[in-house]
Amino acid sequence: MRRSSRRPSLGWRRELSTVSFLEAGRTFIHRGLVLLSTVAVTLTSSVGPAAAREQIKVDIARPLTANVSSFSTLPGAERGYLPGLMTRTPAVTGSVSAAVVKPDIYKAWLSKTHPQFALKAARNSPDSVIVVKGQWDNSKKTLEKLGMPHREVSSGEFASMPLDGTRVVIVDCEGNLDQKARQKLRQFVIRGGYLLSTDWDLDGFLDSTFMQYLSWNKAVNRNLIYDATVVDADPILFRNTVTDAPWKLDLESHLIRVNDRSRVRVLIESRRLKEEDPDRAGVLAAVFAFGRGYVLHMAGHFDNNSGVPVRHRLPDPAPVIEIGLRQALAANFVVAGLTGARIRTGRSQ
Repeated sequence: MRRSSRRPSLGWRRELSTVSFLEAGRTFIHRGLVLLSTVAVTLTSSVGPAAAREQIKVDIARPLTANVSSFSTLPGAERGYLPGLMTRTPAVTGSVSAAVVKPDIYKAWLSKTHPQFALKAARNSPDSVIVVKGQWDNSKKTLEKLGMPHREVSSGEFASMPLDGTRVVIVDCEGNLDQKARQKLRQFVIRGGYLLSTDWDLDGFLDSTFMQYLSWNKAVNRNLIYDATVVDADPILFRNTVTDAPWKLDLESHLIRVNDRSRVRVLIESRRLKEEDPDRAGVLAAVFAFGRGYVLHMAGHFDNNSGVPVRHRLPDPAPVIEIGLRQALAANFVVAGLTGARIRTGRSQ
């Protein structure tokens, strides 16, 4: 059963709303079959499910290019690459392999990227990071792998809870925030809070809560794996990341329109998504300042978003760092919020 929506209906995603357990099982099987037929996934499991890999064709004519930026003083810095902080990787072409990425890999990435923070991460109060439950994303899983304490709440609980000790709020796709919760979130960011939103949050609450920054252009994607290229690298958000990596989207993800480029910093784009985007923008991630705080929005999810029932399976592991680029970006943003790091956005600060 698909919930009523103003958006087009192009795929199998997000059908589990009020269906019975039996219907949910049937829906899951159907979604899996459609996934296999849609992207021609080939699974091999000669040594059990943990060895599962998939090959997804990614047709990219040529890589995106990045111009020299004046924002960084690092020797050899480019707009999409920071030497010493990032690894230069080739543009994504051909086939992309999924991998089983266990929690120790996530913890190792965090320890390497933020060694001092990682040593004390477990001591943070769960109230420092609030996750508002969504219907399709599940940031709790990734935060647990990273070893970051957090508190998961419903949208109703969020509207009435104090945020005195909260530094970061993550609203999972699709958060369904009412007017009271939206106003609370707006004031949270104005006072210096960090907000991470994903996918359908764009139309669900972000556009109406933070007007004139980002909006949904009423278009949706048609594929599952995209080439992601960093086009504006920030030393806070792209620490221990790569320049190019695959990026998983659900079908029917909202395509991002940037309403004011002077105030919004586009971080990652996709050439393949540009071909499907009526705006020809192909934006995968963007950040902007609001009051004393920041908002990072990503097309796609913070969780693994596997699509196949294999434990710890990640459909878009980035080269070198092994976790997803979207996950590394989001994790760096969460750490920035917890440590109070300032981020350069589209306007001078």
